[in-house]
Amino acid sequence: MPVGARARDEKQAALAKIEVFSALSEAERGAVARVAQLRRYGKGRALVTQGSVTDATFGIVSGRLRVSLSRADGSEAALAILGPGELFGELGLFQDGSRSARVTALEDVCVLSVAKHELLRTLERSPAASLALCRLLASRVRGLADHFEEVTAMPVEQRLARRLVFLAERWGESSKAGTYISLKLSQQELAELADTSRQTANKCLAKWRKAGILAATGSALVIGDLRRLEVRANGAA
Repeated sequence: MPVGARARDEKQAALAKIEVFSALSEAERGAVARVAQLRRYGKGRALVTQGSVTDATFGIVSGRLRVSLSRADGSEAALAILGPGELFGELGLFQDGSRSARVTALEDVCVLSVAKHELLRTLERSPAASLALCRLLASRVRGLADHFEEVTAMPVEQRLARRLVFLAERWGESSKAGTYISLKLSQQELAELADTSRQTANKCLAKWRKAGILAATGSALVIGDLRRLEVRANGAA
């Protein structure tokens, strides 16, 4: 098989596993695969910067990324962590302004990039993909509403517990010590997920380790008692 055809087949297979693109027919995905670009980024690289031009939408093939918002005081609020099969940059399809958030690789990642005009053309021809995108946008709006509620109405300990439970549900792996979180996050990144300071987050983590809710395993994040952490995530002491 020619190299070009093999690369196109690889992209088409990847598109089938990414939300919105999975709603396309095989022929439609083939058309997108011909114009999509497969890109790789190392850990720590910014794929999208806040304020940059909205010229493409991205589907995650492998790796995980953080979506964050820079504040006027220089601090950052982490809005979401995305992984394989998820889409980002979709808001740029419907606005001509700049990017509203920053997207950074938490580990080595591979993404498929589709130019804005190409994806709009595809959506015009595919009601199924358009409906899938509407569902995704509705989900993102609900997620932002939940995030706002957490930040404005919940104490720090509950916010951090909810973020750790989310990580356990998405990327937790069973181990002898408990639920091992395979995603490597720094103390600062954990704090930003809960929209708090690193010092405050560290106090919560130390308290939970002392209580046996988190396992003391060096730098690794292991939840020793997920049930008790879920109780705290629900607002109980």
